[in-house]
Amino acid sequence: MQHPKAAMYLGSTRSMLISPHLVTDIHQHAVIQFTCSLDRKPFIVWTENDGWQEAEAVLINSGIEHSLKEFNGWQVTTCIMPDVQLGRLVQEKVLEGKPIKYFPEKDILPVIEALQMTRQQLITDSNIFNSLTNTVYHHLLQEVPFSPPLDDRIKKVIDLIRQNIHNKVSAAALASAIHLSENRFLHLFREQVGAPLRQYVLWQRVAMATQNLMEGKSSKEAAYEAGFADQAHFSRTFFQLFGAQPSAYAAFKPLYHFGFFYNI
Repeated sequence: MQHPKAAMYLGSTRSMLISPHLVTDIHQHAVIQFTCSLDRKPFIVWTENDGWQEAEAVLINSGIEHSLKEFNGWQVTTCIMPDVQLGRLVQEKVLEGKPIKYFPEKDILPVIEALQMTRQQLITDSNIFNSLTNTVYHHLLQEVPFSPPLDDRIKKVIDLIRQNIHNKVSAAALASAIHLSENRFLHLFREQVGAPLRQYVLWQRVAMATQNLMEGKSSKEAAYEAGFADQAHFSRTFFQLFGAQPSAYAAFKPLYHFGFFYNI
């Protein structure tokens, strides 16, 4: 399938944006962000500590004010929650407590080459999406972290979360459904999924509400069906995660392809 437009993808704990013209105002968000140029052309990034700097690829920590401009070609931005195992490893081993890290092109060439497919074709499979985003973070880490096979009980819990996302998702009820104590369940969930239950459910709600919005539902309806108390709660949560209002992304609907993947 030929790539007709820019694209944004939301997965279970991460996201990806492919665009020929990413320019942002100064903002911050809860996710860790990696941005690189697919055309191997430098861009300009601003942070409070460094001011305006030329970059070929950059990793920005959670909660850091930044701005991007002067992209001359296609770029890819991937974001990951800092609460998940992979995000924590990136913070600890790559960022090492720093607000931002710059990479010369030669250091991330395998990443650029792997991501070239994103502007040639749309991603329609969650396995491909997860593989591409893993390529980014595994290369930055210079290792492939151990990930245990998903326990059938946790698979059942993930299905239950998806089926009941519009309702209150109780840890006690989920634990009971797979015949575990609540404490044992929460430990197993984090060990298997790599994220705390609360953060995982919140991301699922944001992804579903965003998908509802892109499918033409009103902001109120999109938020309610995803389990948010109201539209304002959804907007606040989305802004905290991505540094922008969901309405800003909805405005891009005619220009962007949106994809949503819920498999781990």
